[in-house]
Amino acid sequence: MQLNRLLGYFHQWPPAVARQRPTLKFSDHGTFALYGGLRLDSVFQPIMQRQGGGLRPVAHEALLRVSDKTGQPLAVEHFFAQASCAEEFVYLDRLSRVIHALNFAAQAEPGELLFLNVHGQHLLSIASGRHGSTFETLLGYCGLQAQQVVLEIVESEIADLQLLDAAIHSYKRKGFRIAIDDFGAGHSNFDRLWQLTPDLVKLDRSLLTQSALNERARMVFPKLIDIIHDLGGQVVCEGIETEAQHRMAWQGGADLLQGFYYARPAASLHHAGLTRCAA
Repeated sequence: MQLNRLLGYFHQWPPAVARQRPTLKFSDHGTFALYGGLRLDSVFQPIMQRQGGGLRPVAHEALLRVSDKTGQPLAVEHFFAQASCAEEFVYLDRLSRVIHALNFAAQAEPGELLFLNVHGQHLLSIASGRHGSTFETLLGYCGLQAQQVVLEIVESEIADLQLLDAAIHSYKRKGFRIAIDDFGAGHSNFDRLWQLTPDLVKLDRSLLTQSALNERARMVFPKLIDIIHDLGGQVVCEGIETEAQHRMAWQGGADLLQGFYYARPAASLHHAGLTRCAA
């Protein structure tokens, strides 16, 4: 880890953009940051892969937790809504991802991947063709490489398909893997998958919920997974909370599984394997 370079990066921004100077802190429980009277922490939820008749964690999705001076939680969307301009939003987004990267690097086992969310506003604020350049450098300061990171993008948030396509290809050239998040919600459609060619597609939890309630949806669910496989992508079923949803995702052919059924988000990475039956 190159702490001085990390701090130097965040301290070089003009006060008009970065209204507060962040302070990276280190404790027995990991890295966190203080920014404008708020505390920023990481939690991680494991993403499980089939192994024989059971499952093992192969990746971890990082999630931001924000709290005030009294320890009261603040919704993440409200935290980012405080940004005074697009540049400050990018600044805070990168600060959050650096905290995640530092905590992941301190705990990860060889071969494990880090899933990071990229907000649509961030994509729109970066010049086309430059996506990933700065973050690749910051990752290096944290002791990670782009190949260890999967960037999650909600494609329905971006109306400009040309910009989104350019951003994804820029990230991929640098070694990042791309996951389309929340597919099946909002205005998600296959036309975009054919053009964007993501490495992974995370199915919105509403698809599992509908499949549990509607026989037609239940019949279509595995065919949806087959189509994504035909397009060259892996499928992540997220939001799994029950045994029935687990069975449906497993039997439907999902490559990776995620949800409270396996583990809740926590500061420590979950390394233990599970022996859920695939029946």
